[in-house]
Amino acid sequence: MSIRRVAAVGTIALLGVGVLAGCSSSSSSSTSSSAAASAAASAAGSAAAGLPAPIIITEGQSSASAKVGDFIDIVVKKPAGTTIDTDKPDLLEVTQAHEDGGAVFNPGAKALAPGVAVITVTNPDNTSSTITITITDK
Repeated sequence: MSIRRVAAVGTIALLGVGVLAGCSSSSSSSTSSSAAASAAASAAGSAAAGLPAPIIITEGQSSASAKVGDFIDIVVKKPAGTTIDTDKPDLLEVTQAHEDGGAVFNPGAKALAPGVAVITVTNPDNTSSTITITITDK
């Protein structure tokens, strides 16, 4: 019975170390198979680095609010081939989805100035949706 207790305590300790290692922050990027998990990890990494977490926009969301200087992450099912554009490039600086060193990045934008801008997301199958972004001062 005591061997089982020792084994159970050892297993719990190893799991705890694994969880703590997974929570540690680092400056390196890692590849994630889930866009939502990637966005959550990015938000956690930014918050840990003292930067504001990005505004996360998920599929089906048609509006969001941001402050000048905020980054906006648009979570899409298929980043490869998805493009975005804005009607107000003076308010939003868009970044296309891309791959870098095996890591896949969602499309996004940076809020540059107060106002209202519309982002058009065009999927690889040429369907599109729009997202209205209201940007306020810091």
